[in-house]
Amino acid sequence: EKDKIYAINNLLYLLGEHTYEPCEPDENADYFTVMNHLLDKAADKGLIDGDDPAERDRFEAKIIDQFLPAPSTVDRRFNKKYKTGPMTATNWFYRLSKATNYIKTKRIAKNITFVYEGKYAPLDLTINLSKPEKDPKKIAAKAAGSDDYPKCPLCVENVGFYGNHRIRPRSNHRIATLSLNHEKNAWGLQYSPYAYFNEHCIVLKKEHMPMKVDNETFATLIEFVNKFPHYLIGSNAGLPIVGGSILNHYHFQGGRYDFPIEEARVIKRYKRRRVKIEVLDWPLSTIRVVGNNENKILDMVEQIAAHWHTYENKELGIIAKTDQRHNAVTPIVKLKDNQYHFYIVFRNNRTTKERPYGLFHPREEYFHIKRENIGLIEVMGLAVLPGRLAKELALIERCIETDEDYRVYPELKKHVPWIEAIEEKAKQTADVSAFLKQEVGNVFEKVLEDCGVFKQDDTEAFLRFAEDAMY
Repeated sequence: EKDKIYAINNLLYLLGEHTYEPCEPDENADYFTVMNHLLDKAADKGLIDGDDPAERDRFEAKIIDQFLPAPSTVDRRFNKKYKTGPMTATNWFYRLSKATNYIKTKRIAKNITFVYEGKYAPLDLTINLSKPEKDPKKIAAKAAGSDDYPKCPLCVENVGFYGNHRIRPRSNHRIATLSLNHEKNAWGLQYSPYAYFNEHCIVLKKEHMPMKVDNETFATLIEFVNKFPHYLIGSNAGLPIVGGSILNHYHFQGGRYDFPIEEARVIKRYKRRRVKIEVLDWPLSTIRVVGNNENKILDMVEQIAAHWHTYENKELGIIAKTDQRHNAVTPIVKLKDNQYHFYIVFRNNRTTKERPYGLFHPREEYFHIKRENIGLIEVMGLAVLPGRLAKELALIERCIETDEDYRVYPELKKHVPWIEAIEEKAKQTADVSAFLKQEVGNVFEKVLEDCGVFKQDDTEAFLRFAEDAMY
């Protein structure tokens, strides 16, 4: 109430108005009704291009900023609520991020989600209608960083930033400060605007520095789950091809979600120095270290990761280093039944003349479904697929049901070999839409298998590696 007049006057300036008359609120008008009305008015006044979604988003975020507490106030409230309990703090911050439409809940609701009953575990798939597909070569080109301001979408300088062609709107953006691994106030917690799973959060280093995964990373992940035991946390590998889409800023991703990798079968279980080491039956080569002593867990994880960084098996195409490093790991930590479950996923980003996108990257024949880097989220068994697939699958379904020639559609050209392979079986099914989704799931499973450094026929080699790594 004390800030009401201040907010009104800021809003008047923003909207190019000079007077304000209070009126009774319309109880039937929700957030989006009111906001769209304001944005249309702003467009009528020539303040924004009303036909440009990006401009509308930027102006909307700036409007909401007039009603938000200052970043220092949000930080203070978060830490005060943390004293009551970590879940109290994250619940409050998550609700705030949704209520201000920083988390695009209405757009996220349009995503198409389904489950594929795969041979490893049921895989979660999402056709993402919120964000465009990214090209892995463009991601690698950006890894060196930029002199622009802010330097990247994760920098703390994004707080309150209006946005531009490169950075999405951040006027309504807030970050909660964290101290992790003896680094006081050096980290920030925020939520992902286009959340791929429940309470999808990002933990970022306040200093703009490149991605890395080392022993310090492992310790920081452990400390995060100590402070937020209801959240899983993980890091992309720090190398192009096998990493995420933002390689120039050190960050982790986490949230409150049970991922398919947690249901993976155990091929073989060992016990060493008061921890369990489990080799998992998963398309990407994975070892899970389980125990209740964080120091013992860290010792074993560091030892296994160090062994992988120098490991080579030329018969399997695994070469640790040429003129650059190739072996990397994707680490993931979750507390479960008062025990740490620390996943180490082994990655290699080597390219060859025959496989220019990566020897352990999806083959180009699968690019029609997924061509982006296979990062942390996919590693755990959740596919984030490009939004274009929604229209393309609907068109394929129509062509199959009506015997229409799918080859005449330019947007289906990339799918033709796949359609030819599944067409006959599709025509025999009662529900073509459901059939196509399962076939997409089958391709995603193969995509993950392509990324595995030890293939399913290489189990003995994987077990030998695990046993050598433990000693």
